[in-house]
This record gives sequence, structure tokens and C-alpha cells, in this order.
Amino acid sequence: MDRIEETTNVLRQINKFNSKEISDDILIKCVCDYFNEIKNDSLNQSDLKFLKYISNVAGIPHYFDILNSQFNQATDIEEYNLNTFSSLLYESTLHTNENLKVHKYQMKIMDLFQTGKLNRYFLSASTSFGKTHIVFEIIKKMNYGNVVLIFPTIALLSENLEKLISDDNYEYFRSKYKIHTLSEVTEFEENNLFIYTPERFLSFKEKNPTSVVFNFAFIDEIYKIDNEYLLDEEVKENERDVAYRLSVFYALENNVDVLLAGPYIDFYDSQKTGYNDSFDKFLIQNEIELINYNQYEIVSKSYEDIKSKKHIDVDKFLEFDFETNKKTDRLIEIVKKIKEINENTIVYCSTRNYTETYATTLLESDVFNDHSDNDYSDFIKHISKNFSRDWTIIKALQKGIGVHHGLIPKYIQKEIISLFNSGQLKVLLSTTTITEGVNTSAKNLIVLHSKKGDKELKKFDAKNIAGRAGRFLYHYSGRVIVLQNDFMKAIESEPEGIKHKNYDLQAPKDEIDLFYSKDEFLSQADQDRKTNIKEEQERRGIPDEIFNLYKVVSRLDKITLYDEIKKLSVSEIESIKTLIKIINYKLDIDYDGFQVILKVIRPIVKNQKLIFLIDYKGLNGEFSTLTHLLHFYLTGGFIGSIKYKISQNVKIDKAISDTAEFVYNTLKYQVVKYLGVFNIMYRFIQAQDNAKEFEDIAGIDRLLLKLEYNALTENGRIASDYGVPSSVLEYYENEEKSKDTKANFDNYEMKIFDRIETIINGTDKSTNE
Repeated sequence: MDRIEETTNVLRQINKFNSKEISDDILIKCVCDYFNEIKNDSLNQSDLKFLKYISNVAGIPHYFDILNSQFNQATDIEEYNLNTFSSLLYESTLHTNENLKVHKYQMKIMDLFQTGKLNRYFLSASTSFGKTHIVFEIIKKMNYGNVVLIFPTIALLSENLEKLISDDNYEYFRSKYKIHTLSEVTEFEENNLFIYTPERFLSFKEKNPTSVVFNFAFIDEIYKIDNEYLLDEEVKENERDVAYRLSVFYALENNVDVLLAGPYIDFYDSQKTGYNDSFDKFLIQNEIELINYNQYEIVSKSYEDIKSKKHIDVDKFLEFDFETNKKTDRLIEIVKKIKEINENTIVYCSTRNYTETYATTLLESDVFNDHSDNDYSDFIKHISKNFSRDWTIIKALQKGIGVHHGLIPKYIQKEIISLFNSGQLKVLLSTTTITEGVNTSAKNLIVLHSKKGDKELKKFDAKNIAGRAGRFLYHYSGRVIVLQNDFMKAIESEPEGIKHKNYDLQAPKDEIDLFYSKDEFLSQADQDRKTNIKEEQERRGIPDEIFNLYKVVSRLDKITLYDEIKKLSVSEIESIKTLIKIINYKLDIDYDGFQVILKVIRPIVKNQKLIFLIDYKGLNGEFSTLTHLLHFYLTGGFIGSIKYKISQNVKIDKAISDTAEFVYNTLKYQVVKYLGVFNIMYRFIQAQDNAKEFEDIAGIDRLLLKLEYNALTENGRIASDYGVPSSVLEYYENEEKSKDTKANFDNYEMKIFDRIETIINGTDKSTNE
């Protein structure tokens, strides 16, 4: 289609829109595609006036701005006509300050929030819609006093903290609010802004049940209340759905205003067989209004399903000629062509192993032979020194290839994303980790698999993955290139609606859900179970305030731990006390004392990997593998744990991934949870037996703090959340040696240190003065 035809088509669509023959989302796609077609053309004054006009008719004036910001087009309009004046007038209504503006559909959501009424909304929208941006604008508009923002990952928590602290456009938040990211809050101001994960929010509520009354709560990725929607790479024990449901439960207390949000969430059709109304009931009973913007792709998407075709014209910028049907050869050809037009691409893989396998395939090809890593050589030198030059991740980085999955150390993940977004890496191979907690500037997405681990992708999964192609304010469109798999079947499949099991009488309830579901949604058997549990609790005299700690662990499991601790001998109790003294003295463990704790928690452990680490005791059969691993982690940190693995003749790639699995999944979530429940039950029993206050009993709290945050000091925990090398963390953790530590920073560590200092100092200064 030539330029005249394209322009005629846009005008035709605008006329149809004005006469209500087509909907907003169709017009948006038409206008967006038109901008994509002409973005590199030579534009005259008439073109600019027309483009200004149609971007505002579509309600997204940002389309015009992108011509200059991303494609270096001169966009100054020298003479205005009536259309241009009306466009500028309309655009002015979308500005929230001199530098920031929202698009029409974001403004519609902001307009829903009004003083003097309960404002509760659930927004489902495309990944390019800009959901988080609206949240900050709503907070400013409504002038809320206490606000909590709940994000799915520490990475997103840190990203938003950095934005609030460092970006001039967010000065309002720095001056009005005391900003908190840790669950241990010692001082509150009149206005407080909390940025948490669901787990951290629950921890805060446990420690501060009545200290703060929230005026507004935002919960991102709300689909995680439904376990079937979780984007896990492998089938494993996952309690995030429980943590999310509990977070929503507590966030809705006290008539707080709420915005719940998520991408591409499907809803049940009441006219179809199998309709499940549990989510509808959740919305109705909590006075939450549904806003469905799933069809509004602010960045247009194109799909190319490559099967056995030899020649493919994707668009006027990209075409392929394949010599073979071999998947790896086609991948290399696609990446090569995208690199030639100076664009970047994400390659989606179903497993971590595949990301590294295909990264090796690309680095062994000739596509990146001309790549130079000079711009990030300090980073390469740093990780080579601290890990190993033989690590596949380093070899890939040296050729300009990034790898992203859950078992790469967090600060390295963060740096790889930064390098990709800045254009220094042209390709990024990733699992589903790319769909949550990470913002990328990818124009293209190559899909190698139609699974996540061993599970087939659902429509929701596929749409969420495809949503990574094209980013608002960077691109007009994103390309999804599907390489020999059934991904398009998932995209085109029937949607599966979201459920809320606490509002579903038929849904099997976890024991935890029994206490957060109304009786009308509990079967008689469920109600009997709930009554029996309460009777067991009362028989032991355990108060509710104890049970309300570590909410993601069931009451029966807590009762089991109570009984196991009660059975301990005097010598076993003394071993635990010795362990506590060693933890508090030098943050290490006493093997005998820790082994007693493992004996106590073993009956309630359900995670199979953790069961193995507790049960397997090597040849001598004395101490659990977990005991040894924890000792090496506490004394040597992440890198010390890797070295221990290598000493056991484990190859570097596996040593790093095994250590990451142990630290990030087993220690940080599973071990902390079980040890945490042990700690409260042990302290409660000791307080009872010795006629003391619960607060006066020493426990393993210091160990729990270290395992959860990898840091003990407040600044150390903020740095750990942000993602820093171990040496930078050590600077904040060991004040006596901080000068010596800093003197030995390499260039990369110094750069990260300067960045985290800005955040820490900004957090300290945030106030309502």
C-alpha cells in the first residue's frame, strides 16, 4: 500500500469512528500502524499537521511525540490551522504537569476517582497500556495520606523506588511522603508511601496491625490470586496465590480506595457452559467495578507464524529467505536480519536450559563476530573475577547476547536488562521471567516454544508473552515471530476465566482459605474442618495473635510445630539456645542446635527439594545437607556457596544455578517460612514455660532477617533489594570495615555504589515537610 492509500484508509477509519461504525481500539490500531509506516519518511509541514491531528483523534498524542524522541524527526509545526489548534487544546487536557501527560484512556480511569465516594476498580489492560503510570497520577489527584503499592517482585519494587527517588517528575512524592520498602518500619510520618511485594505487605501487617490506616492500595498482577494463572516455568509448590489472596483481603480493609490491575485477564462468559461466577462475586461483594481494556493495544502487534515457508515478507522493513527448515538455522537467520536493521529482540524459551542452549547456538554462529563489549567491559571484568570466565552467561555477554532466567544472580539479571534496553545487547533469551517484574524496550519477540516448562501455554500466558513485543513511547508496533510451534494456537484459543476460590462454594479450600472465606462459600465439611482446627488451637491455649503471624502457613501446621517443640528434651532445648547465641554472636549456626530445629519442622515440610536437603545426610549420616549448605552460605555468601559446589566437582554453570536455586527459592522462601513459624512457636512456648513476655525471649530472628533480605542493616536491605554485588552489600553491613571495602571496589562496583547511594539518601530524605 502506498502513502496515499494509507492516508486515505486512516481518514476512512476516522470517519467510521466519528459515525460510531468502529470502536476506539480499532481506530487506535489503524492510527498506530499508520505512524509505523511513515516514521522514517521525509515529513513536510502538511504531514506534521495531519499527524498531530490523527494522534489526538485517537486519544494518544504521544504517537506524534515519538516521531522526535525515537526516530529523530523534526516535529516543529510552523503554522497552525484549526485542526492543529483543536489538537493542542485537546492535548492540554491530558497533561498532568508541564512534562507529563496521559493518553485518553488513562485519563478516563483517572476521572473515575472522585472525592467523597468509595473508589474501587479492577483494570485489565494490555501490557502497553501504561497501568503503573496511572497509579501515581491518581495518588496525586486524590492527595491520599497513606498509600501502599504492591508489586509482584522485588525487581519491580526497586524499579519504582528508584523512579520515585531519582526522577524529577516525581518530586511530589519525595516531598509529600515518607517512602518505605521494608516491612520493619520504626517511624511513621503523617503521609507514608509503602512499596511492597505481597509477602512483605503481609509481614508489615503482622508487625503493624493497627499502626497505619491506608487511604489507597494498588495491587499489580492481580491474576496471581488464581493459581492456574501463575506463570511458572515448572510444576512446583507455589504459595504466591495464597499470598496474593491474603494481600487483597487485607488491602480491602477499612473502606480503602483500591486499584487492582493485570494484563489480558480473561473473564468467564455467563452465557457459556462451565461459567464460574466466583470472581464476579468477589467484585460485587467488595464494591469493585471492572474496567476491561484488554483490546486496547496502544502498541500495535503483528504476528508472523513461520512454519515451512522459505521466503517471508514480514513488513517493508523485514523479510527472510530460509535455506533450511532447521529451527536453529532459522533462529540465526532471523536474529541476523533483525540485527542488520539495528533493532533488538527477545527470544522466548520454555526452560532455563533452553535459554543457555540457544545462547550458545547464537554465540557460535557468525552473527555477532563484529560485536564489541568495550562499553560494558567493566561489568564483564567484574563478573569474570567473581564467578568464572567459563560461565556461559559471560561468554554470551562478550558477544552481545543476554540471558535472563530466575537462576542468574539478581544484580546480574538487572544489569543484563539495562544493557539490553540501552541497545548494547541486541538479543535477550528469556523464560517467563521476562513477563513479570521486568520492563524491556524490545521491538521484536521470537517465540521458540509454546510451553512454560512442561506445561502448555494458555491464552493468557501467550498474550502476556507476546505483550513484550513493542513498548509504549519507544515503538509504534511490535513483531511476534513464531518459529515452528503451537504458540498461535494458544493465542487463538478459548479464554479461561479467572476465579477466586474464596468466593466459590465448590472450590476445594486450602486450610488457610477456610479462615478468609465467608461461611456462605464454605461447604459443611469445610466448616467442620474450621471448627475442629479452632478446637485444637483452644486446647493448647494458643492465642490468635500467634496464629496471625506467618499467615501463609496453616494453623494445623503451626499446631504440629507446637506439639513437636513440646516433646523436645531439656538437652535439645539447650542445643537450640546455644544455636541462638552463636547466631547472635557471629551469624553462623551450631550444627547440633540447627539439626534439632530441622527435626521439629520436618513433619510439616511439603516442598520436595527441601525434604531431600533435610533427609539426606551423606555418608556419615549425622548432619543434613541443608545444615552444611546453610553454614557455607552464612560464612561465605553467594560466591562462597558456589565455591563449595565447585569443590564438590560441580561444573561452573551448574554450581551457579544450583546455588541460585538454593538461595533464591529454598532459603529465601521455603526455609524462612518454616524457620519463621518454628521461631514464633518456640518463643511462645518458652514465654509460657518461664512466665516471661513473648518479646523477652531470644529467638533466631537475626538468622531469619539475613535469609530473607541477605542483609541485617536497614541500608543493607535496601541495597539488597535493589540488587548489588556482594562487596557493595558488605560496605553497608560492616561499618567498621566500610572504608577498606570501598577502597577495593572495582569500576563496576563503584558505579553501582554511586547509584544505590542516591536511592538510600533519597529514601532517608523522603518526608512530608
